Amino acid sequence: MSALRIIFTTVFLFMGVQAAASSSSALDAYEKGRYSVAYKEFRQAALQGDSESWYNLAVMLYSGKGVQRDKAEAVYWFIKAAEAGDQSAQYNLGVLFATDKELPDEYPKMENGEIYFEVGVGPQTSNLEKAVKWYKMAAEQGHVSAQLNLGVMYNQGSGAPQDYKEAAKWYQKAAEQGNTKAQLNLGILYDLGRGLEKDAVKAAEYYQLAAKKGMRDAQYNLGIIYYNGNEAIKRDYIKSYAWLALAKEQGSELAAVFVSKVEKKLKKMEKLSARKLAVKYYRAHLKPFQK
Repeated sequence: MSALRIIFTTVFLFMGVQAAASSSSALDAYEKGRYSVAYKEFRQAALQGDSESWYNLAVMLYSGKGVQRDKAEAVYWFIKAAEAGDQSAQYNLGVLFATDKELPDEYPKMENGEIYFEVGVGPQTSNLEKAVKWYKMAAEQGHVSAQLNLGVMYNQGSGAPQDYKEAAKWYQKAAEQGNTKAQLNLGILYDLGRGLEKDAVKAAEYYQLAAKKGMRDAQYNLGIIYYNGNEAIKRDYIKSYAWLALAKEQGSELAAVFVSKVEKKLKKMEKLSARKLAVKYYRAHLKPFQK
């Protein structure tokens, strides 16, 4: 049986305000929980053209801290910040357009302090296409979660034509920054030969990078590689057992099934070695990452 391949996406919103020298009193008020004061100060600074306050105002409007929640105006200020090069704003816009079903299809505008939408102006793009646009802007600036999510969008053909090669490109960039989900996903593409030349050794290398940092599904996939074996990687039931045991410990039902299968193939002394290795792996590659 071949490995279960799981593609992850990250939905992290950086909904904490950013330090801004020009609005230090607003930041101080925010950190002390005086949200209404912080909102008023961020808004005043934002309306006066303070680009550092645009992102913070968007955060407060979207989260509803210190003000009635207003997603439309939040998007407006996120876009202002994003167009000024703020990669956190770009990334958050990607997440919002990809996941928030309540966002309008049009981009909001402002005139005389009032938010409005232009209807039927120019070609319309879907919110998923908007997500790809903003993820890409952040990804090109090195934002690791944007790189991962952009890879997922291309991998799934969501908001852009399905393109495994492009997915691999962005997974690679995020993987090089140590992102475990990107490492897992890149391993999957090597494993399947999608967008990359099929390479079991490379797949195992990337699975192992993520597995060593506690990634359950990478541990499972690595265990399956050693369970099956192939021309490039020798079958090794002891290593298979050890990695599968870690995935089982984290709740993988499939790993539990294969642990039992592996046990049946091991001799008495091999079982002892496998269990010792599982304990060693647990201490090195799971326990440090458990909360």
